Amino acid sequence: MKILLLTTHLNIGGIGTYTVSLARSLKARGDDVIVASCGGMLVPELTSGGVSHIKIDISTKSEISFRTFKSMIEVYRIAKRLKIDVIHAQTRVTQVVGYVVSKLCGTGFVTTCHGFFNRNIGRTLMPAWGDRVIAISEAVEEHLIKDFHVPKDRISLIYNGIDIKRYLRDFSENEKADLKDAFGIKKDHAVIGTIARFTPDKGHDVLLQALYEILKEKPNVQLIFVGDGKERYKIMDLTQRLGLTDNVIFIKSQLNTVDILSVMDVFMFTPRRKEGLGLALLEALASGKPVVATNVGGISSIVRNGVNGFLVEPSRHELLVEPVLRLLKDKALYQKMIHSGRETVVERFSIDGMADRVRGLYKEVT
Repeated sequence: MKILLLTTHLNIGGIGTYTVSLARSLKARGDDVIVASCGGMLVPELTSGGVSHIKIDISTKSEISFRTFKSMIEVYRIAKRLKIDVIHAQTRVTQVVGYVVSKLCGTGFVTTCHGFFNRNIGRTLMPAWGDRVIAISEAVEEHLIKDFHVPKDRISLIYNGIDIKRYLRDFSENEKADLKDAFGIKKDHAVIGTIARFTPDKGHDVLLQALYEILKEKPNVQLIFVGDGKERYKIMDLTQRLGLTDNVIFIKSQLNTVDILSVMDVFMFTPRRKEGLGLALLEALASGKPVVATNVGGISSIVRNGVNGFLVEPSRHELLVEPVLRLLKDKALYQKMIHSGRETVVERFSIDGMADRVRGLYKEVT
């Protein structure tokens, strides 16, 4: 089967990681997989798995931009030249491009909806959902049905998956000490952290306010922010205004999150409103890190309150304090959640399981 995965870019983040992981897994199953995007930091990881990447000029968020129409021509030529059987789009712009090209070439067309969307005239005039639509969580599936009236029988609920083996390694104390030195973390401090792009919805400010309260009870705690984004400097400024500079570390986005997760004691994930699923949550649980997260979007599909982590209401920093302190103090509970978290990911969120189900959809539309 010849598969063309379309995405706007391959930068670090949920969609880029999903695309690379899926492409590599399909390639390992013997499929002929090509990814087309404008490029990004994840291209070397993609090609190291034997997957071809074709660079196209699709760096836009507008479905009616010149680049979108130009990309239609590029993708049409790719699909005809390589005799593509199925096109799988990951973003709104690539949905529109993939939809048009699939109609012109007679290929199967699948889309993955990674989150929540605003209703606008573009989606009304050209929904471009695909022959089959993948929802990455129950919350996204409900959103598609209620807000966009996508027929339920066209939607397949397929959770994101990760390469679990990559995260099952248990680091020695010496290895952790060396990594803490490398990241500038104090060895005698407990570490809470998050991996998320700096955007207003991710709740970085809520984490800072929670840390301020946590330090009143337990002074030797550091908070790690891993990621990039336009809100980063606002959060750095807030850190200074709260007097938390000595207890907060900012680390740029990591191609490989295994090392940074190994030095965290508790993983925090605090979106304010919507979250499709959360690949970083899966990576944290597979790494043996209990999580404290806000109960929004698809997060409850992963985190079971009191079992592999704690769920709290969004935007309420005071609710984050008690679960963190409890996990840092109660070793028996901590170990129980480590075991439950890894069990959750192994049973329900493997890349192999995801790829098998996606491949099944491809067969349905070709």
